[in-house]
Amino acid sequence: MKRYLILEDGTVFPGDAFGATTNTTGVLTIYTGATGYQEAITNYAFTGQILAFAYPQQGATGINRDDYEAIGSAIKAVVIGENYDLKTNWHAQMTLNEFLIEQRIPGLMNVDTRRLYRHIAKFGNMKASIMDTHDEHAHDQIKALVVANNQVNQVSTKQPYPSPNIGKNVVVIDLGLKNTLLRELSKRQCNVTVVPYDTPSSVINTLAPDGILISNGPGKPEALAKTIDTVKAIQNRYPIFAIGLGFAVVALANKVAVKTRPFARHRINLAVQEKITQDTNIVSQNSVFYLSDEEPLGDLLGTYVAVNTNDVLGFRHRYLPIYAINFDPEAAPGPKDGLHFFDDFLELMEANIARRKREF
Repeated sequence: MKRYLILEDGTVFPGDAFGATTNTTGVLTIYTGATGYQEAITNYAFTGQILAFAYPQQGATGINRDDYEAIGSAIKAVVIGENYDLKTNWHAQMTLNEFLIEQRIPGLMNVDTRRLYRHIAKFGNMKASIMDTHDEHAHDQIKALVVANNQVNQVSTKQPYPSPNIGKNVVVIDLGLKNTLLRELSKRQCNVTVVPYDTPSSVINTLAPDGILISNGPGKPEALAKTIDTVKAIQNRYPIFAIGLGFAVVALANKVAVKTRPFARHRINLAVQEKITQDTNIVSQNSVFYLSDEEPLGDLLGTYVAVNTNDVLGFRHRYLPIYAINFDPEAAPGPKDGLHFFDDFLELMEANIARRKREF
């Protein structure tokens, strides 16, 4: 069945239907990783987006039980080049096509995704639709789409819940967290309580955490006024580790302006360099926000920069036990260079516990 990806600027990319066959409209996002389609499709950072994969071949390993980053998926659609309707992973449960049908997510295959990538890289992020026709009515629907700013409200947990263990007591503020983040904390024996994005500081104080982790997620950080207020209230009391959207929230809580890229970065081969040691890590990133190395950061001290662009991708607070990174350290998908950031978080908590004991 022939269907069409229609961009906001009127450009049309033809393809063939797979998955669900409903019409949909959303913000088009280009994912450039050669692997990790299951993790990307179930990553809440892509909530409300039409997810297009630049790498042409997708689906060969199927969908397996271990690579879900959320129970379901919050994306609007999937766009790929070639679809391999296989499940070659030994514990795969279904094919990509079967998963999309089950989740009621439309797909479009046999699309020239390399040309699509070049178009978006040149003209910037834009809205798009997947439809059966590409007439004027379809274009009008795209133009009429109002993109919500606070997608975090859709995917953040509605009630606090525990992920028990016997080690450090960690509160995770859920902006759209990935399962692998909880796995990494569990490996380090952290006793975790996950709380909604709008949890007030008074509730967090009753949990007596040794540290706070603010997760990645979708949408614009400016829309998270309650989360920003909570960070302002607790950052003098607890060590904080912030990732992705959490990075932007902590920056705004410290009166540092956050910039938006015309073309979002969704990839698994970003080179970041620590400014002091000059060590380079290869990491994955899903972000449209950044801090400029050429503008003042106030009480924040830039610690990591992008090798190719010199954007600030990591910072520490000059006086408080806070650090944040604008990339994904948990290697799901992607390289494992960033896993040490979880160990750094434990060291930050241990140092703060030791300081409190001395003061007591």
